[in-house]
Amino acid sequence: MAPETAVNRRPAIGRLRWVLLVAPLALASAGCFLAPWSPPRPDPAAPISGPAPYVEGCQACHAAPVGTHYAQSLHTAKGIRCGQCHTPGDHPNFTQPIRDGKCGGCHQPQYQETLASKHFATRDQRALDDDRAARAALRREGFTAATARGRRFVGDSSSGELGGRLCAACHYDEHRLGLGAVKRADFCTGCHAGREEHFSSPTPDPTNRCVQCHARVGETVSGQVVNTHRFARPGAESAGR
Repeated sequence: MAPETAVNRRPAIGRLRWVLLVAPLALASAGCFLAPWSPPRPDPAAPISGPAPYVEGCQACHAAPVGTHYAQSLHTAKGIRCGQCHTPGDHPNFTQPIRDGKCGGCHQPQYQETLASKHFATRDQRALDDDRAARAALRREGFTAATARGRRFVGDSSSGELGGRLCAACHYDEHRLGLGAVKRADFCTGCHAGREEHFSSPTPDPTNRCVQCHARVGETVSGQVVNTHRFARPGAESAGR
């Protein structure tokens, strides 16, 4: 090998060593951009390891009337599964029945308004979560109970200050969970009797007219109706009365 060739290769070898030294450091510092740190997407057809996040195939046993009514609900149209509301435990008894807080997970503004309402403040608290018979009786009574102060919504004494069943009491319509129950003409007067003077001009429309004043709080500039779950007296919405 000629002496000049060996001399010419020394700078090249030096540059190569420099590249081999610097390259790993550069890759390490840019790893958050270049390295695939995220795990691969799971195979949707693969079996689920660990506890199932929700149960499937409820309609196989609960086809009618539960499955039929559930299929008519807005929850079905939005892809909400049974087990996302009914957390399964010791089947067929659900250990976590539908509380207001469960509904509030998706309907947070409505939940906060409910907590500020007089309906929630005057609810009758009873032991429900550990008493399946009591829960069944409560469902048959429309999630309300007769007390010395008249009919009241019911809460869970074991759930503390936030325990309640007001969402189900108003919106439970055999698993349709919509506005069907609220729209019934006798929905509010079932507890608030003697309010006929409110409607001096009867109409043939068999709907719940109470919500026209006690749930509606105004309109936006574009005409969109603004409602509240406080059911306040007109003009007292901000106080929650």
